[in-house]
Amino acid sequence: MTGRVRSGLIVLTCAVLVGMLIVCANLANLMLSRTNARQKELAVRAALGASRARLVCQILTEGFVLSSIGTVAGLALASAATRTISHLPTAIPRLDNAHVDGAAIAAAATLAVLTGLVFSIVPAMQTPSLAVHTSLKEGSRGSSLGRRNAWMRDALVVAEVALACVLLVGAGLLVRSFLRVLDVNLGFQPSRAATVRIDPPATYSTRERRNAYYDDALRRVRAVPGVEGAGLTDALPLGGNRSWSAGAKGVAYSRRNPPPETYVRIVTDGYFHAMGIPLRAGRDFTERDRESGAKVIIINETLARRLWPGQDPLGKTLVFVDPERQVIGVVSDVRHLALEEGAGCEMYLPIRQTDDYTSVALVVRTALPPAVLASGVRTALEPLDPNLPTNEFRTLQQIVDQAVSPRRFIVLLLGGFSAFALILASLGIYAVVSYSVSQRTQEIGIRMALGASQARLQAAVVAETLGLAAAGIGIGVTCAWLLARGLSGLLYGVTAADPVTFVATPAVLVAVSLFAGYMPARRASRIEPTIALRAS
Repeated sequence: MTGRVRSGLIVLTCAVLVGMLIVCANLANLMLSRTNARQKELAVRAALGASRARLVCQILTEGFVLSSIGTVAGLALASAATRTISHLPTAIPRLDNAHVDGAAIAAAATLAVLTGLVFSIVPAMQTPSLAVHTSLKEGSRGSSLGRRNAWMRDALVVAEVALACVLLVGAGLLVRSFLRVLDVNLGFQPSRAATVRIDPPATYSTRERRNAYYDDALRRVRAVPGVEGAGLTDALPLGGNRSWSAGAKGVAYSRRNPPPETYVRIVTDGYFHAMGIPLRAGRDFTERDRESGAKVIIINETLARRLWPGQDPLGKTLVFVDPERQVIGVVSDVRHLALEEGAGCEMYLPIRQTDDYTSVALVVRTALPPAVLASGVRTALEPLDPNLPTNEFRTLQQIVDQAVSPRRFIVLLLGGFSAFALILASLGIYAVVSYSVSQRTQEIGIRMALGASQARLQAAVVAETLGLAAAGIGIGVTCAWLLARGLSGLLYGVTAADPVTFVATPAVLVAVSLFAGYMPARRASRIEPTIALRAS
């Protein structure tokens, strides 16, 4: 049921997991910092008789409480967001049925609670047990435990930046691909055009009566003020498709050289003008192309090149399941299947010469607003059939938007996850650098007392920030380059190794890292040497 969006949904699932890992890294960093800052308190508790198991249980309980609060808030946000997303006009199968049910709540709650517990274990195991005297002695000036755990906090930040880099690269590739899709030549002009189904009533049971119905309907609609053109078709672009084998007369086909599969459209005169499909050669259908007249057909440029390469197709004979037909015109290629796929071979039959269709859509080109157009068409067609659903007008642009809606949905969600990851990574960098500055207050005071300038101190802190970011970016770009191949099925017009994306992403991460590290660097440069030395 997910069809062509399956790979996109898998990518979104992976993005959720990456986001979860970044959250876990932040949580672990938070718990490490809290535990290090409380070494003296924990040492006092241990000195007063608290067992190691008791201290570990306390820290695990705090982690559980934090994760539980986050779970409740997250489930509330998820419920509201899911309701909003389920009402989006998109072609994602069964998206309108998506909701946060009991299974989702149980899974999210279990995962969140386990995350809080698991990522509290490492900080909990760092609680003082035997070295109580050392902890109490060093508590006032920054414990050695904090210095020993600095590498762990730095490693977690590097991991955050790397994961954020992977998400940003993926989002960048999909965004650039989406923009390329929007820029493709559709083969028709969706602006200022609308469509609605106008199937003839059951009383029009013969071809002659149906043809009379179509003639009258087109005449009435074209007479509506503001209508520039109108036509009928059995299949609109980016909708349903069917194909027949069609070949050139006089050419011997075989299993090794079969006739091309050709998409069939059944239309009336005026359809190409209403759709904005250019006529490249020959003529359009007319009201004279009826059953009693010559069997004619119009083909697209791709079919013309396929059957008669280097020749003029006008006047040539096309052979397929229907009787032989003479080519009277060639129109431009239209992307009927999807915006990402080429046109393929197409042929257009006059509706007055065939019965091989089940429904009919009216296409109108006009500058009128949709509501005004619908009212005018309803009034014009009411004498033919008062029950026509002429209030169900859709613009061709809505059809195009519906076709790209799954890609837009995936791009927006992945972009949101990437922005979330970028914010978390910047917060992680800020927290680690800020904590490092607070732990080095005495060192900074001594440097300033010995004549170090504010600019030099700021540069040192910023250099530390950029070092962490550079390590994360290096790992992230490498992983993203390896994993981007999995996105190749979702990309259009860009490669998995798109240089613009792989240059822009590190630049964004460097800029964010500089911003995250600037405030701690600024605060470090403003430390008063006397206060810092007195606090030591």
